Amino acid sequence: MGIVSRQTIKGSIYSYLGAFIGFVNVALLMPRLFATDQIGLVNILVALSTIFGQLGTLGMVNVTIRQFPYFRDEKNNHNGFLFFALAVGSLGFVLYTIFYYLTKGYVIRTNIDQSPLFAEYVYLLLPFVFITIFYFIIDTYNRLLFNASFGAFAKELLLRLLNFITIVLFWLELIDFHQFIILYTISYAVPVILICILLICKKQYSLKPSFKLFTKSFTKEVISVAVFGLISSFSGMAVLQIDRYLINHYCDLSATGIYSTVFFFGTIILLPGRSLIRISSTLITEAIQKENWKDVNEIYKRSTTSMSVVGMALFVLIWGNINNIMTILPPEFGIGRYVIFFIALAHLLQMIASVSSEIIYSSKYYREFAVLMIILIISIIIFNIILLPKWGIVGASIALALAFLIYLVSRQFFIYWKFKLNPYKLKHIIILIAGLVALIINVFIPQMHFILDICVRSLVLVIVFFVPVLLTKVYPELNSSMKNIVYKLKKLSQKSAK
Repeated sequence: MGIVSRQTIKGSIYSYLGAFIGFVNVALLMPRLFATDQIGLVNILVALSTIFGQLGTLGMVNVTIRQFPYFRDEKNNHNGFLFFALAVGSLGFVLYTIFYYLTKGYVIRTNIDQSPLFAEYVYLLLPFVFITIFYFIIDTYNRLLFNASFGAFAKELLLRLLNFITIVLFWLELIDFHQFIILYTISYAVPVILICILLICKKQYSLKPSFKLFTKSFTKEVISVAVFGLISSFSGMAVLQIDRYLINHYCDLSATGIYSTVFFFGTIILLPGRSLIRISSTLITEAIQKENWKDVNEIYKRSTTSMSVVGMALFVLIWGNINNIMTILPPEFGIGRYVIFFIALAHLLQMIASVSSEIIYSSKYYREFAVLMIILIISIIIFNIILLPKWGIVGASIALALAFLIYLVSRQFFIYWKFKLNPYKLKHIIILIAGLVALIINVFIPQMHFILDICVRSLVLVIVFFVPVLLTKVYPELNSSMKNIVYKLKKLSQKSAK
Protein backbone atom coordinates (compact mmCIF):
# COMPACT_ATOMS: atom_id res chain seq x y z
CA MET A 1 0.00 0.00 0.00
CA GLY A 2 3.04 2.30 0.10
CA ILE A 3 2.73 3.23 -3.58
CA VAL A 4 -1.00 3.80 -3.16
CA SER A 5 -0.46 6.06 -0.16
CA ARG A 6 2.28 8.18 -1.73
CA GLN A 7 0.59 8.57 -5.10
CA THR A 8 -2.82 9.17 -3.50
CA ILE A 9 -1.47 11.90 -1.22
CA LYS A 10 0.27 13.63 -4.12
CA GLY A 11 -2.72 13.20 -6.40
CA SER A 12 -5.09 14.50 -3.72
CA ILE A 13 -2.96 17.61 -3.15
CA TYR A 14 -2.95 18.36 -6.88
CA SER A 15 -6.67 17.62 -7.12
CA TYR A 16 -7.62 19.93 -4.27
CA LEU A 17 -5.36 22.73 -5.43
CA GLY A 18 -6.89 22.26 -8.87
CA ALA A 19 -10.36 22.18 -7.32
CA PHE A 20 -9.70 25.52 -5.64
CA ILE A 21 -8.60 27.07 -8.94
CA GLY A 22 -11.55 25.37 -10.63
CA PHE A 23 -13.84 26.91 -8.00
CA VAL A 24 -12.45 30.34 -8.76
CA ASN A 25 -12.85 29.72 -12.50
CA VAL A 26 -16.29 28.08 -12.52
CA ALA A 27 -18.05 29.65 -9.53
CA LEU A 28 -16.55 33.12 -9.18
CA LEU A 29 -15.21 34.31 -12.52
CA MET A 30 -17.05 32.65 -15.41
CA PRO A 31 -20.63 33.32 -14.19
CA ARG A 32 -19.75 37.02 -13.88
CA LEU A 33 -17.67 37.45 -17.03
CA PHE A 34 -19.40 35.22 -19.57
CA ALA A 35 -22.95 34.88 -20.82
CA THR A 36 -24.66 31.60 -19.89
CA ASP A 37 -24.61 30.45 -23.52
CA GLN A 38 -20.84 31.08 -23.68
CA ILE A 39 -20.39 28.94 -20.55
CA GLY A 40 -22.63 26.35 -22.17
CA LEU A 41 -20.44 26.32 -25.29
CA VAL A 42 -17.27 25.66 -23.27
CA ASN A 43 -18.92 22.78 -21.43
CA ILE A 44 -20.62 21.16 -24.40
CA LEU A 45 -17.33 21.17 -26.34
CA VAL A 46 -15.61 19.44 -23.43
CA ALA A 47 -18.53 17.02 -22.99
CA LEU A 48 -18.73 15.96 -26.64
CA SER A 49 -14.96 15.75 -27.05
CA THR A 50 -14.83 13.50 -23.98
CA ILE A 51 -17.48 11.18 -25.41
CA PHE A 52 -16.04 11.04 -28.94
CA GLY A 53 -12.48 11.01 -27.59
CA GLN A 54 -13.25 7.87 -25.62
CA LEU A 55 -14.75 6.28 -28.72
CA GLY A 56 -11.69 7.35 -30.70
CA THR A 57 -9.37 5.35 -28.45
CA LEU A 58 -11.03 2.22 -29.91
CA GLY A 59 -10.81 0.54 -26.52
CA MET A 60 -7.07 1.14 -26.00
CA VAL A 61 -7.59 2.50 -22.49
CA ASN A 62 -8.96 -0.83 -21.33
CA VAL A 63 -6.44 -2.81 -23.37
CA THR A 64 -3.69 -0.85 -21.61
CA ILE A 65 -5.17 -1.49 -18.16
CA ARG A 66 -5.75 -5.22 -18.71
CA GLN A 67 -3.02 -6.28 -21.13
CA PHE A 68 -0.05 -4.03 -20.34
CA PRO A 69 1.26 -6.40 -17.62
CA TYR A 70 1.98 -8.87 -20.44
CA PHE A 71 3.95 -6.22 -22.35
CA ARG A 72 5.80 -4.82 -19.34
CA ASP A 73 9.54 -5.14 -20.00
CA GLU A 74 11.52 -1.95 -19.51
CA LYS A 75 14.67 -3.32 -21.17
CA ASN A 76 12.75 -4.07 -24.38
CA ASN A 77 10.71 -0.83 -24.44
CA HIS A 78 7.67 -2.72 -23.14
CA ASN A 79 7.60 -4.76 -26.36
CA GLY A 80 6.50 -1.87 -28.55
CA PHE A 81 3.28 -1.24 -26.59
CA LEU A 82 3.32 2.56 -26.98
CA PHE A 83 3.66 2.33 -30.77
CA PHE A 84 0.71 -0.06 -30.86
CA ALA A 85 -1.41 2.20 -28.60
CA LEU A 86 -0.69 5.41 -30.54
CA ALA A 87 -1.30 3.68 -33.87
CA VAL A 88 -4.75 2.58 -32.71
CA GLY A 89 -5.46 6.10 -31.43
CA SER A 90 -4.47 7.57 -34.80
CA LEU A 91 -6.85 5.21 -36.57
CA GLY A 92 -9.59 6.24 -34.13
CA PHE A 93 -9.06 9.92 -34.92
CA VAL A 94 -9.20 9.25 -38.68
CA LEU A 95 -12.53 7.47 -38.20
CA TYR A 96 -13.87 10.32 -36.07
CA THR A 97 -12.77 12.87 -38.69
CA ILE A 98 -14.79 11.02 -41.34
CA PHE A 99 -17.79 10.94 -38.99
CA TYR A 100 -17.38 14.66 -38.22
CA TYR A 101 -17.52 15.74 -41.86
CA LEU A 102 -20.47 13.45 -42.57
CA THR A 103 -22.52 14.92 -39.71
CA LYS A 104 -21.26 18.51 -39.54
CA GLY A 105 -24.03 19.90 -41.74
CA TYR A 106 -26.76 18.23 -39.70
CA VAL A 107 -25.30 19.48 -36.39
CA ILE A 108 -25.15 23.05 -37.67
CA ARG A 109 -28.72 22.93 -39.07
CA THR A 110 -30.21 21.55 -35.84
CA ASN A 111 -28.41 24.08 -33.61
CA ILE A 112 -28.38 27.27 -35.71
CA ASP A 113 -31.57 28.63 -34.10
CA GLN A 114 -31.54 27.12 -30.60
CA SER A 115 -27.77 27.23 -29.94
CA PRO A 116 -26.15 29.43 -32.63
CA LEU A 117 -22.89 29.75 -30.70
CA PHE A 118 -22.38 25.98 -30.76
CA ALA A 119 -23.11 25.91 -34.49
CA GLU A 120 -20.47 28.62 -35.00
CA TYR A 121 -17.73 26.84 -33.06
CA VAL A 122 -18.54 23.21 -33.82
CA TYR A 123 -15.29 22.97 -35.82
CA LEU A 124 -13.35 23.05 -32.53
CA LEU A 125 -14.53 19.51 -31.89
CA LEU A 126 -11.83 18.24 -34.27
CA PRO A 127 -8.80 19.49 -32.28
CA PHE A 128 -10.59 18.83 -28.98
CA VAL A 129 -11.26 15.20 -29.87
CA PHE A 130 -7.71 14.74 -31.20
CA ILE A 131 -6.25 16.01 -27.92
CA THR A 132 -8.67 13.94 -25.84
CA ILE A 133 -7.93 10.67 -27.64
CA PHE A 134 -4.22 10.94 -27.07
CA TYR A 135 -4.60 12.20 -23.52
CA PHE A 136 -6.60 9.10 -22.58
CA ILE A 137 -4.03 6.80 -24.17
CA ILE A 138 -0.86 8.54 -22.93
CA ASP A 139 -2.19 9.16 -19.42
CA THR A 140 -3.30 5.54 -18.96
CA TYR A 141 0.09 4.27 -20.17
CA ASN A 142 1.84 6.67 -17.80
CA ARG A 143 -0.40 5.57 -14.92
CA LEU A 144 0.51 1.91 -15.50
CA LEU A 145 4.13 2.95 -15.06
CA PHE A 146 3.17 4.19 -11.55
CA ASN A 147 3.40 7.89 -12.43
CA ALA A 148 -0.27 8.63 -11.76
CA SER A 149 0.35 11.68 -9.58
CA PHE A 150 2.05 13.50 -12.46
CA GLY A 151 -1.01 12.96 -14.63
CA ALA A 152 -3.14 14.39 -11.82
CA PHE A 153 -0.81 17.40 -11.61
CA ALA A 154 -1.01 18.04 -15.35
CA LYS A 155 -4.78 17.59 -15.75
CA GLU A 156 -6.22 18.60 -12.38
CA LEU A 157 -3.90 21.47 -11.45
CA LEU A 158 -1.91 22.84 -14.37
CA LEU A 159 -4.77 22.74 -16.87
CA ARG A 160 -7.07 24.65 -14.51
CA LEU A 161 -4.31 27.18 -13.89
CA LEU A 162 -3.99 27.71 -17.64
CA ASN A 163 -7.78 28.10 -17.86
CA PHE A 164 -7.59 30.68 -15.08
CA ILE A 165 -4.99 32.64 -17.03
CA THR A 166 -7.14 32.69 -20.18
CA ILE A 167 -10.17 33.81 -18.15
CA VAL A 168 -8.15 36.64 -16.61
CA LEU A 169 -6.93 37.69 -20.07
CA PHE A 170 -10.58 37.86 -21.17
CA TRP A 171 -11.49 39.78 -18.00
CA LEU A 172 -8.77 42.35 -18.71
CA GLU A 173 -10.10 42.61 -22.28
CA LEU A 174 -6.72 41.60 -23.69
CA ILE A 175 -8.50 38.90 -25.71
CA ASP A 176 -12.06 38.57 -27.01
CA PHE A 177 -14.29 35.50 -26.65
CA HIS A 178 -13.12 34.02 -29.96
CA GLN A 179 -9.49 34.19 -28.85
CA PHE A 180 -10.46 32.86 -25.44
CA ILE A 181 -12.14 29.73 -26.81
CA ILE A 182 -9.15 29.05 -29.11
CA LEU A 183 -6.66 29.37 -26.21
CA TYR A 184 -8.96 27.28 -24.02
CA THR A 185 -8.84 24.50 -26.60
CA ILE A 186 -5.06 24.69 -26.96
CA SER A 187 -4.58 24.52 -23.18
CA TYR A 188 -6.01 20.98 -23.17
CA ALA A 189 -3.00 19.83 -25.21
CA VAL A 190 -0.52 20.88 -22.50
CA PRO A 191 -1.04 17.83 -20.19
CA VAL A 192 -0.50 15.49 -23.16
CA ILE A 193 2.73 17.23 -24.11
CA LEU A 194 4.04 17.25 -20.53
CA ILE A 195 3.30 13.56 -19.96
CA CYS A 196 5.12 12.75 -23.21
CA ILE A 197 8.12 14.79 -22.02
CA LEU A 198 8.08 12.92 -18.70
CA LEU A 199 8.04 9.57 -20.50
CA ILE A 200 10.92 10.66 -22.75
CA CYS A 201 12.96 11.81 -19.74
CA LYS A 202 12.32 8.47 -18.01
CA LYS A 203 13.21 6.64 -21.23
CA GLN A 204 9.75 5.09 -21.33
CA TYR A 205 8.77 6.65 -24.67
CA SER A 206 9.63 4.40 -27.58
CA LEU A 207 7.88 4.20 -30.94
CA LYS A 208 9.78 1.14 -32.05
CA PRO A 209 7.19 -1.47 -33.09
CA SER A 210 7.24 -5.08 -31.95
CA PHE A 211 4.73 -7.78 -32.79
CA LYS A 212 6.28 -10.83 -31.15
CA LEU A 213 3.55 -11.03 -28.47
CA PHE A 214 0.75 -10.89 -31.01
CA THR A 215 0.03 -14.56 -31.44
CA LYS A 216 -3.35 -15.52 -32.88
CA SER A 217 -4.89 -16.26 -29.48
CA PHE A 218 -3.40 -13.15 -27.82
CA THR A 219 -4.55 -10.90 -30.68
CA LYS A 220 -8.06 -12.34 -30.36
CA GLU A 221 -8.04 -11.59 -26.64
CA VAL A 222 -6.80 -8.01 -27.22
CA ILE A 223 -9.57 -7.37 -29.75
CA SER A 224 -12.16 -8.76 -27.33
CA VAL A 225 -10.86 -6.56 -24.51
CA ALA A 226 -10.83 -3.54 -26.85
CA VAL A 227 -14.41 -4.05 -28.06
CA PHE A 228 -15.95 -4.58 -24.65
CA GLY A 229 -13.61 -2.04 -23.10
CA LEU A 230 -14.72 0.52 -25.65
CA ILE A 231 -18.34 -0.07 -24.70
CA SER A 232 -17.51 0.26 -21.00
CA SER A 233 -15.30 3.34 -21.35
CA PHE A 234 -17.66 5.08 -23.73
CA SER A 235 -20.59 4.46 -21.41
CA GLY A 236 -18.55 5.63 -18.41
CA MET A 237 -17.72 8.93 -20.08
CA ALA A 238 -21.14 9.33 -21.62
CA VAL A 239 -22.96 9.07 -18.28
CA LEU A 240 -21.07 12.11 -17.00
CA GLN A 241 -21.37 14.16 -20.20
CA ILE A 242 -24.49 13.19 -22.11
CA ASP A 243 -26.80 15.15 -19.80
CA ARG A 244 -25.30 18.38 -21.14
CA TYR A 245 -26.13 17.38 -24.70
CA LEU A 246 -29.67 16.41 -23.68
CA ILE A 247 -30.15 19.69 -21.80
CA ASN A 248 -28.99 21.60 -24.87
CA HIS A 249 -31.45 19.54 -26.95
CA TYR A 250 -34.49 19.92 -24.66
CA CYS A 251 -33.68 23.40 -23.32
CA ASP A 252 -30.87 25.55 -24.78
CA LEU A 253 -27.18 26.43 -24.44
CA SER A 254 -27.90 28.85 -21.54
CA ALA A 255 -29.50 26.07 -19.48
CA THR A 256 -26.45 23.93 -20.29
CA GLY A 257 -24.22 26.71 -18.96
CA ILE A 258 -26.15 26.99 -15.69
CA TYR A 259 -26.24 23.22 -15.22
CA SER A 260 -22.53 22.83 -15.94
CA THR A 261 -21.62 25.58 -13.47
CA VAL A 262 -23.58 24.19 -10.51
CA PHE A 263 -22.57 20.63 -11.51
CA PHE A 264 -19.03 21.55 -10.47
CA PHE A 265 -19.97 21.77 -6.78
CA GLY A 266 -21.27 18.20 -6.79
CA THR A 267 -18.09 16.86 -8.41
CA ILE A 268 -15.93 18.11 -5.53
CA ILE A 269 -16.96 14.95 -3.67
CA LEU A 270 -15.16 12.77 -6.24
CA LEU A 271 -11.78 14.54 -6.08
CA PRO A 272 -10.06 12.47 -3.36
CA GLY A 273 -11.46 9.26 -4.85
CA ARG A 274 -9.99 9.92 -8.28
CA SER A 275 -6.41 9.83 -7.04
CA LEU A 276 -6.95 6.64 -5.04
CA ILE A 277 -8.73 4.91 -7.92
CA ARG A 278 -6.03 5.90 -10.43
CA ILE A 279 -3.42 4.01 -8.41
CA SER A 280 -5.60 1.27 -6.94
CA SER A 281 -6.78 0.22 -10.39
CA THR A 282 -3.17 -0.52 -11.39
CA LEU A 283 -2.55 -2.62 -8.27
CA ILE A 284 -5.89 -4.40 -8.60
CA THR A 285 -5.09 -5.33 -12.21
CA GLU A 286 -1.69 -6.71 -11.21
CA ALA A 287 -3.19 -8.63 -8.25
CA ILE A 288 -5.97 -10.17 -10.35
CA GLN A 289 -3.47 -11.22 -13.02
CA LYS A 290 -1.60 -13.09 -10.25
CA GLU A 291 -4.91 -14.33 -8.75
CA ASN A 292 -3.96 -12.65 -5.48
CA TRP A 293 -7.51 -12.09 -4.19
CA LYS A 294 -6.32 -11.39 -0.66
CA ASP A 295 -4.69 -8.15 -1.85
CA VAL A 296 -7.73 -7.30 -3.97
CA ASN A 297 -10.01 -7.72 -0.96
CA GLU A 298 -7.70 -5.61 1.24
CA ILE A 299 -7.56 -2.77 -1.30
CA TYR A 300 -11.33 -2.97 -1.74
CA LYS A 301 -12.07 -2.80 2.01
CA ARG A 302 -9.65 0.04 2.75
CA SER A 303 -10.68 2.15 -0.22
CA THR A 304 -14.39 1.68 0.50
CA THR A 305 -14.03 2.85 4.10
CA SER A 306 -11.80 5.82 3.33
CA MET A 307 -13.87 6.95 0.32
CA SER A 308 -17.13 6.59 2.29
CA VAL A 309 -15.83 8.76 5.15
CA VAL A 310 -14.36 11.43 2.89
CA GLY A 311 -17.33 11.38 0.50
CA MET A 312 -19.90 11.76 3.29
CA ALA A 313 -17.88 14.53 4.95
CA LEU A 314 -17.74 16.50 1.69
CA PHE A 315 -21.45 15.90 1.00
CA VAL A 316 -22.29 17.27 4.46
CA LEU A 317 -20.09 20.34 3.91
CA ILE A 318 -21.49 21.05 0.44
CA TRP A 319 -25.19 20.68 1.24
CA GLY A 320 -24.74 22.25 4.68
CA ASN A 321 -23.35 25.36 2.95
CA ILE A 322 -25.86 25.41 0.09
CA ASN A 323 -27.14 28.90 1.02
CA ASN A 324 -23.58 30.23 0.96
CA ILE A 325 -22.94 28.55 -2.39
CA MET A 326 -26.03 30.15 -3.91
CA THR A 327 -24.89 33.53 -2.53
CA ILE A 328 -21.66 33.20 -4.52
CA LEU A 329 -23.48 32.61 -7.81
CA PRO A 330 -25.43 35.25 -9.76
CA PRO A 331 -29.27 35.20 -9.32
CA GLU A 332 -29.95 33.41 -12.63
CA PHE A 333 -28.15 30.34 -11.26
CA GLY A 334 -30.68 29.98 -8.42
CA ILE A 335 -32.55 27.25 -10.29
CA GLY A 336 -29.50 25.05 -9.81
CA ARG A 337 -29.86 24.68 -6.01
CA TYR A 338 -31.31 21.16 -6.11
CA VAL A 339 -29.11 20.22 -9.06
CA ILE A 340 -26.20 20.51 -6.62
CA PHE A 341 -27.98 18.22 -4.13
CA PHE A 342 -28.73 15.41 -6.60
CA ILE A 343 -25.36 15.61 -8.38
CA ALA A 344 -23.58 15.53 -5.00
CA LEU A 345 -25.75 12.55 -4.00
CA ALA A 346 -24.90 10.70 -7.23
CA HIS A 347 -21.20 11.26 -6.63
CA LEU A 348 -21.48 10.25 -2.97
CA LEU A 349 -22.88 6.93 -4.18
CA GLN A 350 -19.85 6.58 -6.46
CA MET A 351 -17.50 7.22 -3.55
CA ILE A 352 -19.26 4.61 -1.41
CA ALA A 353 -18.96 2.11 -4.29
CA SER A 354 -15.18 2.86 -4.39
CA VAL A 355 -13.14 0.55 -6.67
CA SER A 356 -15.85 -2.00 -7.45
CA SER A 357 -15.84 -1.19 -11.17
CA GLU A 358 -12.06 -1.62 -11.34
CA ILE A 359 -12.40 -5.12 -9.85
CA ILE A 360 -14.98 -6.21 -12.42
CA TYR A 361 -13.36 -4.90 -15.59
CA SER A 362 -9.90 -6.06 -14.49
CA SER A 363 -11.26 -9.59 -14.13
CA LYS A 364 -12.50 -12.10 -16.68
CA TYR A 365 -15.96 -10.55 -16.37
CA TYR A 366 -15.13 -7.41 -18.35
CA ARG A 367 -17.84 -8.36 -20.87
CA GLU A 368 -20.47 -8.37 -18.12
CA PHE A 369 -19.13 -5.01 -16.94
CA ALA A 370 -19.78 -3.63 -20.43
CA VAL A 371 -23.37 -4.83 -20.17
CA LEU A 372 -23.76 -3.07 -16.80
CA MET A 373 -22.43 0.15 -18.35
CA ILE A 374 -24.85 -0.10 -21.26
CA ILE A 375 -27.71 -0.49 -18.79
CA LEU A 376 -26.46 2.61 -16.95
CA ILE A 377 -26.32 4.82 -20.04
CA ILE A 378 -29.74 3.61 -21.23
CA SER A 379 -31.15 4.33 -17.76
CA ILE A 380 -29.76 7.87 -17.80
CA ILE A 381 -31.19 8.56 -21.26
CA ILE A 382 -34.62 7.15 -20.34
CA PHE A 383 -34.79 9.02 -17.01
CA ASN A 384 -33.72 12.23 -18.78
CA ILE A 385 -36.36 11.83 -21.47
CA ILE A 386 -38.98 11.42 -18.72
CA LEU A 387 -37.76 14.03 -16.20
CA LEU A 388 -35.91 16.70 -18.22
CA PRO A 389 -38.91 18.12 -20.13
CA LYS A 390 -40.92 18.23 -16.88
CA TRP A 391 -38.40 19.58 -14.36
CA GLY A 392 -35.63 21.02 -16.55
CA ILE A 393 -32.07 20.84 -15.25
CA VAL A 394 -33.25 19.57 -11.85
CA GLY A 395 -34.85 16.64 -13.68
CA ALA A 396 -31.52 15.92 -15.37
CA SER A 397 -29.76 15.76 -11.99
CA ILE A 398 -32.45 13.47 -10.54
CA ALA A 399 -32.09 11.23 -13.59
CA LEU A 400 -28.35 10.90 -12.96
CA ALA A 401 -28.82 10.10 -9.26
CA LEU A 402 -31.51 7.46 -9.94
CA ALA A 403 -29.47 5.78 -12.67
CA PHE A 404 -26.35 5.66 -10.48
CA LEU A 405 -28.30 4.18 -7.56
CA ILE A 406 -29.61 1.32 -9.70
CA TYR A 407 -26.26 0.77 -11.39
CA LEU A 408 -24.09 0.82 -8.25
CA VAL A 409 -26.37 -1.53 -6.31
CA SER A 410 -26.35 -3.93 -9.29
CA ARG A 411 -22.55 -3.67 -9.48
CA GLN A 412 -22.12 -4.58 -5.83
CA PHE A 413 -24.48 -7.55 -6.09
CA PHE A 414 -22.47 -8.76 -9.08
CA ILE A 415 -19.17 -8.55 -7.17
CA TYR A 416 -20.60 -10.47 -4.23
CA TRP A 417 -22.12 -13.07 -6.56
CA LYS A 418 -18.93 -13.69 -8.55
CA PHE A 419 -16.13 -12.96 -6.06
CA LYS A 420 -17.83 -13.19 -2.65
CA LEU A 421 -16.34 -9.77 -1.78
CA ASN A 422 -18.36 -7.51 0.49
CA PRO A 423 -16.56 -4.54 2.11
CA TYR A 424 -19.71 -3.12 3.70
CA LYS A 425 -20.13 -3.57 7.43
CA LEU A 426 -21.89 -1.90 10.37
CA LYS A 427 -19.29 0.87 10.27
CA HIS A 428 -20.66 2.14 6.96
CA ILE A 429 -24.09 2.59 8.54
CA ILE A 430 -22.41 4.57 11.34
CA ILE A 431 -20.79 6.81 8.71
CA LEU A 432 -24.16 7.46 7.06
CA ILE A 433 -25.89 8.15 10.40
CA ALA A 434 -23.12 10.56 11.43
CA GLY A 435 -23.62 12.46 8.17
CA LEU A 436 -27.40 12.56 8.59
CA VAL A 437 -27.12 13.83 12.19
CA ALA A 438 -24.74 16.57 11.04
CA LEU A 439 -27.19 17.73 8.36
CA ILE A 440 -30.09 17.74 10.87
CA ILE A 441 -28.09 19.88 13.30
CA ASN A 442 -27.17 22.17 10.40
CA VAL A 443 -30.85 23.19 10.09
CA PHE A 444 -30.74 24.74 13.57
CA ILE A 445 -27.61 26.85 12.93
CA PRO A 446 -28.76 30.46 12.31
CA GLN A 447 -27.62 32.18 9.12
CA MET A 448 -24.81 34.67 9.78
CA HIS A 449 -22.58 36.99 7.76
CA PHE A 450 -21.27 35.16 4.68
CA ILE A 451 -17.63 34.53 5.74
CA LEU A 452 -18.50 33.97 9.42
CA ASP A 453 -21.31 31.60 8.44
CA ILE A 454 -19.04 29.46 6.24
CA CYS A 455 -16.42 29.18 8.99
CA VAL A 456 -18.79 28.49 11.91
CA ARG A 457 -21.15 26.21 9.98
CA SER A 458 -18.34 24.17 8.43
CA LEU A 459 -16.57 23.79 11.79
CA VAL A 460 -19.76 22.57 13.50
CA LEU A 461 -20.51 20.14 10.65
CA VAL A 462 -16.98 18.72 10.73
CA ILE A 463 -17.03 18.24 14.51
CA VAL A 464 -20.51 16.67 14.57
CA PHE A 465 -19.59 14.28 11.74
CA PHE A 466 -16.07 13.26 12.75
CA VAL A 467 -16.54 12.86 16.53
CA PRO A 468 -18.68 9.68 16.22
CA VAL A 469 -16.44 8.44 13.39
CA LEU A 470 -13.39 8.77 15.65
CA LEU A 471 -15.10 7.41 18.76
CA THR A 472 -16.37 4.29 17.00
CA LYS A 473 -13.01 3.80 15.21
CA VAL A 474 -14.74 2.93 11.94
CA TYR A 475 -11.76 4.38 10.06
CA PRO A 476 -8.62 3.24 11.98
CA GLU A 477 -6.26 5.15 9.68
CA LEU A 478 -7.98 8.40 10.68
CA ASN A 479 -7.58 7.59 14.39
CA SER A 480 -3.89 6.86 13.81
CA SER A 481 -3.45 10.15 11.97
CA MET A 482 -5.18 12.05 14.77
CA LYS A 483 -2.95 10.37 17.39
CA ASN A 484 0.14 11.38 15.41
CA ILE A 485 -1.08 14.97 15.16
CA VAL A 486 -1.81 15.12 18.90
CA TYR A 487 1.59 13.59 19.67
CA LYS A 488 3.42 16.12 17.49
CA LEU A 489 1.45 19.01 19.01
CA LYS A 490 2.33 17.85 22.53
CA LYS A 491 5.97 17.51 21.55
CA LEU A 492 5.92 20.98 20.00
CA SER A 493 4.31 22.50 23.11
CA GLN A 494 6.87 20.83 25.37
CA LYS A 495 9.72 22.29 23.30
CA SER A 496 8.19 25.77 23.41
CA ALA A 497 7.70 25.47 27.20
CA LYS A 498 11.42 24.81 27.65
